[in-house]
Amino acid sequence: MAKPKLEAQPAYESAHMVATDLLAHIGELLQDMPAPDGEVTINWGHVGSLAEVNGKLAEIIAFLTR
Repeated sequence: MAKPKLEAQPAYESAHMVATDLLAHIGELLQDMPAPDGEVTINWGHVGSLAEVNGKLAEIIAFLTR
C-alpha cells in the first residue's frame, strides 16, 4: 500500500494555527502572573520567572527574524 503524499500547505496551516493558539495561551498565562502594582508582594522568584520567560520570547523573536 502506498503512503499518502503529504502536502506542505495544509501542514503549514495547521502549524500556524497551533502557534497562534500557543501565543494566545502565553498571553493568558502572563495575565495570570502577579501584576507589578497588584496585591501580591513581588519577590525575586517572580523576577527570575519573568526574566526566563523574556529570554525565551527573545529567542523566538531572534529565530523568526533571522
